[in-house]
Amino acid sequence: MSARGRKAAVVVHVAVLVCLAACNRAQRGQPSQAPRMTAVAASEMRQPAPADPGAPELVNHLVEVSASPASATTVTAVQKTGSTTPKVVFSDRNQSFVVAQKTFRLLTHWQSIEGTTEETVEWWELRDAQGRVIHREVYPVEFQNGMFESTVSIAAQQFKTGQGGGILIHGYDLPSAPNSGGWVQVFGYKYGRDKYGADDSLFGPFGPPISIYGEFLEVGTDSSSPTPTTAGGVTVTVMHDVLKFRLWTGNFNIVYPVLINWITGTLQPAARCTESTSRGRVERCSYPINVEDAHRENQATFVRLFPEADDGFTPKHVIVQPQSKVEFLEARMPVSWNQDDKSISFGVNGDTWLKVRIDGVEGWIHSEEDFDAVGLPQAG
Repeated sequence: MSARGRKAAVVVHVAVLVCLAACNRAQRGQPSQAPRMTAVAASEMRQPAPADPGAPELVNHLVEVSASPASATTVTAVQKTGSTTPKVVFSDRNQSFVVAQKTFRLLTHWQSIEGTTEETVEWWELRDAQGRVIHREVYPVEFQNGMFESTVSIAAQQFKTGQGGGILIHGYDLPSAPNSGGWVQVFGYKYGRDKYGADDSLFGPFGPPISIYGEFLEVGTDSSSPTPTTAGGVTVTVMHDVLKFRLWTGNFNIVYPVLINWITGTLQPAARCTESTSRGRVERCSYPINVEDAHRENQATFVRLFPEADDGFTPKHVIVQPQSKVEFLEARMPVSWNQDDKSISFGVNGDTWLKVRIDGVEGWIHSEEDFDAVGLPQAG
């Protein structure tokens, strides 16, 4: 073949190859590039809402996208955006008590937010002189908007009575329900003064915490209900050690006593009372009352005064003038006692009667209209 013929053959061969390549591209389309992994900025990614706005959270995102030729194959960890946890400072506080010549220590572990007055107890322990834990409580700590979602405060005091002594631990929760006074828990020696400190195993909690709907007042002696007993032919009056609480009834406060039973190492109602009425026997007791301020209308009105705390009797209609002297003497009502492994609670559970003296005339009232007339409207 001549040189000119060989050149022509080369040209034809190249043309055929080009044509075949073009046909293949037409059949298959443009060649695709391999999929790549690329980093996506956190601000461009749709983030789920944090479960706890105040808590930090690190979420690893592996994002697969169709990359342009200029993109690089990358795998990255992205920190979830949102509010950050405030700087928290931890501290331990100790308080010592001596009961029956034995030393006990309350250790509270606090968390506080730096630069603020916000603080809360994470846990507390009551320990004996050897450092053994007698009782421990732990509380969850959560954040909201850079602050504690709720807080717990713990305080303690030592007490001593004629029959025993021990330690009171008082807790407060915020936020709290209206009229809530927190809770109080009693620790002491079972069997009281006679076995005082004889056996360390006898020291412990006298039941679960008491949830207070009102206010804890004091540890004292219940002189209103002495128990007469006979010992060797001599009559002895036994006075009961009690915890005293101010309890809201809806119109006024009563003073409610809780018995410290040193023999059983428990707490219980200081009294169980039943009486006969026109409707049969009812369970209710009489209680001292606490009226801080009564607001009467500046106009004459009247009340129905019953001779007994029983609406089966015929009442007197007594006029109450703006200048009338109204005295509050005692209250009578049923109070329920509720107890389980976690808490003790009590509250008014039935018809409330109030004994009053109006310009020297005594009697009982129990309707909301009569409570209003003497300046004690329902509240709370």
